[in-house]
Amino acid sequence: MTTWIIAYSKDGNTSILRTESDHQPDIDEAVELVMRKAEEQFGDQEDAYEHDPDVEETPATRLAERFGITVTGISQA
Repeated sequence: MTTWIIAYSKDGNTSILRTESDHQPDIDEAVELVMRKAEEQFGDQEDAYEHDPDVEETPATRLAERFGITVTGISQA
């Protein structure tokens, strides 16, 4: 297994999440992993941003709206 680093940004700060996988996670997998971590850490907080009905509803936009988090990169450790 390979260690992968998912970089993400929240409130102007960059953080990382390490994961083990045989393949490089795609953006949807990375967003799901970061979403799970955010729900554990910030799940009791109210949504960080208001929902914009004109923006396409994707896992990445939900992550940004709920927690103000944006996935910024995926790299091999």
